[in-house]
Amino acid sequence: MAFPFAHCAFFGMALLAWPLKADSDNGTLVPPPADDENKSWELLSIPSPSRISVGGMSSGADFAVQFQVAFSETVMGAAIFAGQPYRCAIQRFPNDTLVPLNPEVPVCEGCPAGKTLEYDHCKNNASVVEVRLLKTVAQNYSSQGLIDNVANLERARVYLYRGTKDTIYGQGSVAKTRDFFAEFLPASQVLFKNDIPSGHAYPLPGSQLWPCGGEWPLLLLPFQNCEYDGPGAALQHIYGGVLMPPAEKASMRNLKWFDQKPFYGDREVTGLARWGLVYVPTSCESASGRVCDLFVSFHGCGFTVPGTFELLVTELNFNAWAETNHIIVLYPKLASHGSTKQQQDGCWNVYGQTGDTYATRDAPQMLAVRQMVQQVSNLKIWGLVDGEGLYSMTVRHARCHAYLMLILLIVRIMS
Repeated sequence: MAFPFAHCAFFGMALLAWPLKADSDNGTLVPPPADDENKSWELLSIPSPSRISVGGMSSGADFAVQFQVAFSETVMGAAIFAGQPYRCAIQRFPNDTLVPLNPEVPVCEGCPAGKTLEYDHCKNNASVVEVRLLKTVAQNYSSQGLIDNVANLERARVYLYRGTKDTIYGQGSVAKTRDFFAEFLPASQVLFKNDIPSGHAYPLPGSQLWPCGGEWPLLLLPFQNCEYDGPGAALQHIYGGVLMPPAEKASMRNLKWFDQKPFYGDREVTGLARWGLVYVPTSCESASGRVCDLFVSFHGCGFTVPGTFELLVTELNFNAWAETNHIIVLYPKLASHGSTKQQQDGCWNVYGQTGDTYATRDAPQMLAVRQMVQQVSNLKIWGLVDGEGLYSMTVRHARCHAYLMLILLIVRIMS
C-alpha cells in the first residue's frame, strides 16, 4: 500500500509520546553507525536455529505470505496481520476491472496488451478474488521448481488477523488469504481472528497510549491497545500452544543491530537499509550453546521515517515472548529506494514492480531474506552499551523529525 502523508505525521505523534525505555537494568539501544563510518563489529556466533517462522503486518504480511509459500520446506508457520493472498496483486480474475498500464501494477497475469489491474484490487475489492486460480499459480510454480513443493504447506500453521475497523484491507480481503491457505492446510492449523475493533494495526494488551480503533487519525497508528495480545496469540498458534508466558520486559541489551550489506544484491532492487535489528534471548546467546527457534518479522510501509522502525520493534511484544521461549527475532529493514511510490515508502515487493517472478524463491528480496535466515548464526552485529546518553539522543533525534512532520501536516491542512 502507499503510505499516506497523514500516516507519517501521526507516526510522529507516536514518537512524541514514546517513553525513554532505557534504565540501568534493561540496557540501551545505541543508534546504528552511518554507512560510511568504520565501526567495530562482531559475529553473532550462535548455533543455527531449529524451527523458522515468519510474520508481518500490511506489506510485511503480504511478504510473509510469499515467504511462507515459497519456502514451505523450511518455514513452519506465519503470522499474518492484514495480508493478501499469495501473488494476488498481479492476478487477473474474471470480474476484475481493467485500467491503462501504470507503474504501480506494471505486470498483469491474464490482461490484454496495454491494460492492467486496478491497484490493490485484492484489498479493495475482495469479492473478485478467486483463490482456486491462486492455488493453481502456486501449484504451477511448485511444479516448475520456482518455489518449494506446495505439499510442504500441509504441515504449516498460519495465524491471520484483521481488525474490524481496518480501512486499508477491506472487508473480506484477509478472509481470502485464509481461504487460500485452507486449500493446502488442515482447518485446525489455520486461525483467523477478526472480531477485535482495531484499525489497520497490531492489537496489543495492557495500558499503552494507543487506543483501539479510535477515530481518524488515531485509527492509523500501527499498534493499538485492544486488550488482546495479537503477537502472543500468533506465536502460540504457530508453536502449537506450548509457549511459556512472556517476560515482563524484554531486555534492550539483547537487541542488536546487524549489518545488511552482505545481502544487498542490487540495492536499488532489494532496497535494504544498511542496518536491521535482531533480538537474541539471554538463553540463546553464544555462551549458552542452546539451539533456538527463529521468527522473522517484516515491517509494513512507511518505516523509512527516522525512528519509526525502532519504535515498532520496541513497542511490539514479540521480544518479550521470545525471551522466555528461546526464539530469536529477526527484523529486516528496507530503505527508501527505486522509482515507484511503494518502493520509496519502503514497502516490500508484493506488486511485481520488479518483474513477474517477485514471489518466487530467487526474486531479489526473497533471496536476500533467505540468505539472512541461512546466515543468522553468524550475522555481523554492532552495538549495545550501558548508560542513557546515546539512546536518548536517538529518541530525541526521532522526535525532532516527529515535530517537523506535525508542522508539515498543519501547513498542509491549512493550505
